[in-house]
Amino acid sequence: MKLKSITEFLLGLGIGAIVFGAVWLALEFRYAPEPPGLPLSINTTAATVLSEPMTVPSFKLTDQHGQPFTEKNLQGQWTFLFFGYTYCPDICPMTLAILNQVAQQLRDTAVHPKVIFISVDPARDTTERLGQYVSYFNPAFLGVTGLEEELQTLTSPLGIAYRRSNESSENYLIDHSASILLINPQAQLQALISPPHDATAIAEDYQKILDVLGRT
Repeated sequence: MKLKSITEFLLGLGIGAIVFGAVWLALEFRYAPEPPGLPLSINTTAATVLSEPMTVPSFKLTDQHGQPFTEKNLQGQWTFLFFGYTYCPDICPMTLAILNQVAQQLRDTAVHPKVIFISVDPARDTTERLGQYVSYFNPAFLGVTGLEEELQTLTSPLGIAYRRSNESSENYLIDHSASILLINPQAQLQALISPPHDATAIAEDYQKILDVLGRT
């Protein structure tokens, strides 16, 4: 997907939301992560909160600035993680647009979550391209990628699945999980947010989670 075409795509979100919502549900049924613990009793709408948060495994990736990015970069703040790729024709731009809406709704809160987009297409998603891509949605978003084996080190334990389709084509697509992961300040998976996504519901759930679990 060319970066300039994102604008055209976003203009059509209102028309395509129902269709892409159905696609999301189908993909999530096939590639949904398994929660590592029982749901915590918090009255959330969009998020499934884990009573036993799962520690994010050690990994070594690279951010859009060419700097190392590891599990330590997840410590000390709440983080929304989403996995995808810049050539994604639908799910990724829609999700990042929604996460931008979430960020705007939470801009006046005391604890601002970080948004990190991790590309599962390192063959095409250079750090430069990632930087351009995520900045289009929000300059504060961070793009990250790395070697395939390092991506697997992170994604497999978290239940994030992805698979390249039409292997012989240079313009291949990647089927991938569509859930947003909420990571707590201890670098633990605290909640799963399954599609279809709604910005207001996500923002409200985020604040409910912090009210119950604390902000640090």
